[in-house]
Amino acid sequence: MHARLSSPGGLLLAATLTGAVLTAPVTGSTTATAAARPTVTAPTGGPKVSRTAHAVTVSVPASAGAPGYLLDVATDELALTTRRAGKTLLATAPGDTGALRFTAADGTWQHATGVTGWTWKNGVLTVTAASTLAGATVEARITPIADRYQLDWDVHGGAPRQLGLAYDLSSAGHWYGHGEAETPQGGPGVDQPWPLDAGEVDHKAFGPASYHMIDPFWYTSRSTGLRVDTGDEMDVALNKGKDGLGTFTVDSPDTYRATVFVESTPLEVYRDYVGIVGKPLKSDAPYEQYTKPLWNSWAQFYTKVDQEKLLDYATGLHDSGLDGHTIQLDDKWESNYGNLTWDPKTFPDPKGLAEKIHGMGFDFGIWVTLWINLDSDNHQYAVDHGYLLMDAEDPAKPCEVTWWNGRAGIIDLANPEAKAWYEGNLRTLMDTYGIDGLKFDTRFFDEKCAPREGHKATDYQRLGTRLADEFDLQGAGVRVHWNRTAHEAGFVTRQVDKGTGWDSLRASATQNLAISTIGYPFVESDMIGGSGGQAAPSKDVLVRWAQSASLMPLMYASTSPVGTFDTTTGQKVDYDQETVDLYRRAVRTHEKLAPYIWDQVRSTLKTGDPIMRPLFFDFPQDEAGYTVTDEWMLGPAVLAAPKLSAGATRSVHLPPGIWYDVNQGTVIPGPRTLKGYAAPLGVTPAFVNLKATGAAKAIRALRRADTPAASVLITPDAPSTDTGTPFEVTTEVTNWGTRTLRNARVALELPVGWSARATGPTAARSLRNGAALTTTWTVTPAADASWGSHDLTGTATYDRATRVSDTVRAQVRAAPGSVRAPYLTADTTSGGARFAQGGDQFAIWAGGQDLSGWKDEKGLVYRDGVAGEKATVQARLDSQSSASPVGKAGIALANDLTAPEKGSYAVLVMTQRYGVQFMTDSDADGRLDTWAGGGSTYHPAYLRLTRDGATYTAYASGDGETWSRVGTARVPSAFGTGDAGMVASAANANHPGENIEAVFSGFTVTS
Repeated sequence: MHARLSSPGGLLLAATLTGAVLTAPVTGSTTATAAARPTVTAPTGGPKVSRTAHAVTVSVPASAGAPGYLLDVATDELALTTRRAGKTLLATAPGDTGALRFTAADGTWQHATGVTGWTWKNGVLTVTAASTLAGATVEARITPIADRYQLDWDVHGGAPRQLGLAYDLSSAGHWYGHGEAETPQGGPGVDQPWPLDAGEVDHKAFGPASYHMIDPFWYTSRSTGLRVDTGDEMDVALNKGKDGLGTFTVDSPDTYRATVFVESTPLEVYRDYVGIVGKPLKSDAPYEQYTKPLWNSWAQFYTKVDQEKLLDYATGLHDSGLDGHTIQLDDKWESNYGNLTWDPKTFPDPKGLAEKIHGMGFDFGIWVTLWINLDSDNHQYAVDHGYLLMDAEDPAKPCEVTWWNGRAGIIDLANPEAKAWYEGNLRTLMDTYGIDGLKFDTRFFDEKCAPREGHKATDYQRLGTRLADEFDLQGAGVRVHWNRTAHEAGFVTRQVDKGTGWDSLRASATQNLAISTIGYPFVESDMIGGSGGQAAPSKDVLVRWAQSASLMPLMYASTSPVGTFDTTTGQKVDYDQETVDLYRRAVRTHEKLAPYIWDQVRSTLKTGDPIMRPLFFDFPQDEAGYTVTDEWMLGPAVLAAPKLSAGATRSVHLPPGIWYDVNQGTVIPGPRTLKGYAAPLGVTPAFVNLKATGAAKAIRALRRADTPAASVLITPDAPSTDTGTPFEVTTEVTNWGTRTLRNARVALELPVGWSARATGPTAARSLRNGAALTTTWTVTPAADASWGSHDLTGTATYDRATRVSDTVRAQVRAAPGSVRAPYLTADTTSGGARFAQGGDQFAIWAGGQDLSGWKDEKGLVYRDGVAGEKATVQARLDSQSSASPVGKAGIALANDLTAPEKGSYAVLVMTQRYGVQFMTDSDADGRLDTWAGGGSTYHPAYLRLTRDGATYTAYASGDGETWSRVGTARVPSAFGTGDAGMVASAANANHPGENIEAVFSGFTVTS
């Protein structure tokens, strides 16, 4: 049995406290009572603690820049729940998983159970708890401040091996961060789930020595975040086996230290994190490396490279106008790994090679590593001089590690003499052969090795960072992470090798979002086209990858669009001229965008904010943006939406704002989802937020030459009014081109019978770049305008010929009134249904818990006794609006629609979100008990019910011409002539007080 805190009578125990004013601790224990526990009245502004029957609650009030929160520490079974305004923001895992968990000496999982005591002193809540392991207790210390709380905890007794936190992923919405994620689906090479909980993450060797770009930081869509402060290796899993859990286990029995951030937006969580780990102090890459690609030989040749091939590669790029700042020779140039001398068979004249590459206008670079193969000339020399890391299990011998090129030792960068020897070899090599820069590969440490005395494993990331920072990394960057030095160095971050298919292209986008948002903002994808040793990329994948990379901070290229080699077959792969042309266009796009990107680099050095970031960093209130996987913001102005899959169309989600389409030259208000957006192979969808800093510069860079120079925009995007009531719209004609436009004019095209009067000018003799002609119009609908949507089109002409336009749909609202004979109305809800008729249109406003088997509550417009034994009832449902996703509107038949229990009852409706439903009453009890339908919801929806004696058949159509059968049912109670009508129910059982509005037209009964 586990000890529990007492809670006499379930009364509110203990008091409201503020640590800043305490002179003695306030405690709770298994023997404390309400009378024994003091009440302290604290000044406002600081954290407070209160006690209830089942929890100790820390209250942190809102303050400037922080929204405040509540932290409930459950006492029956130790658990942590972070809340605000009654909404859970983050909660530890329930049940046997355990919130604060650990492995015992025998490897079994144990966890904290009932709280046995607590104290609140000097702003720290200390909680003690029993555990599932006999003889082991848990002590947790929680230190709350305005926008976060520190959680440090230990296990006393029981000889624990690992400590971990476990969270219910769904409690916090969606999860992000982590960096390059190992997944059962092939990540990080071909998979990177976004959000993380949309897939599965199973990352066992998650630590500071990992080759993967990772940090122990995660954040959520509910604006919470978790940072684990450790230098030890972790085992991290999110939704492993689809279990809905996040487990963050440190392979150490020492104090588990974590920070939980609680903010108003995910971006603020990120900024809090960067405030701890540091932001870049500089960009290691200069401006030129942001303008043009780095061309690296790896995916072009892999290890089958020689001097002649490399020179042909560079020449082909140069002659095809495929610009770049550097040709970088990757793996397999050395006589042996670690020798730092050329293989004379494959590279007989490296100095001459460098000179020829320089002559084409490229810099020249090579690949290097600190790993020295055991059979290389330098290995024994390094052993004899003590330059290698020593073995963790036997510190008397050098550490030996296995990598993709054999067995090796690793230079010990903590040894100043070893570092000087290695660095001296590099500089001699570069000076001798005209090498401009280096690509450092592999890791600077391995867990099989022992850190040098006085150092920790995490120090080697810092030491490697300092070494790499002494050389030009040529836009290839270096893969260091997990420490402040890595964050502050401002290196370019290249991804882990990717495959060559569509899945890898998609992963390259989401992986950059993950890396950017753990504090490494200068990102590029893996080599364009992939580099994971698979078959050469197809033409479409290669072009789409180049287009995607053109809208990232830097471009990292390898596979030549002129032609490459398939490493799986050894065969030459030739691409056509269109491949070269489209790739070159992508390079040119990036080059034109470079001034805007460089502005973002300078901004990042001030703020630490990522350049390439998810939509929700800029638009946190836009819920749809949290699950978009193939779009991103590049700085505040550019929304990149490249096509990352096969095909020629895609859906594009635009967040709130006014967006300029750089491909079509139109202006689009958001939020909006553009379905079926045309994206043939030559088109890279991208949009510019016209209200954002840098918009003009981005438009100059991205606007296609064949788009119109001007656009016209009508605002508001969806005006609405009552019949005959005037309303205002504004047209704005803007010149996005580089030259001045002449004789600009604007007009408004209206439905028949409508009128418009302009307030302000409708013409301009000239419009310079960025200038606008703005006109306000008072629009009056026709007195008999039908309810629903009507097109208003703004047209602009300029240079006496060119015409552009924009169209919005103005909504004429129905207003409650009455219906005319022979139509009748009825209300079977709790009351308050209203009705209207305008010509052949009808409107119903109604409540009602449901229109289904358990409830028959509806508003009804109908005709009495018009549907005979052979009858067809039809209507067009123009629109419906309800808070409930199952709100229903449609048509109905019955012997008596006001008393369905009299038989012959059938209903065909469209739901607000779940498509069409056909329901009948099979046993004459007035309850709808058969069902058919489903699919998606659409409007207008043409609905048709036919009756042939006791057989009813339902049909639906999107155009009134092509009909689909929804279902057929027998209604044995059908007899004689009955009623037919239009029905609507809010189906508001889960949305109390909410109504539905439904508009119909063209109601007919044929009998």
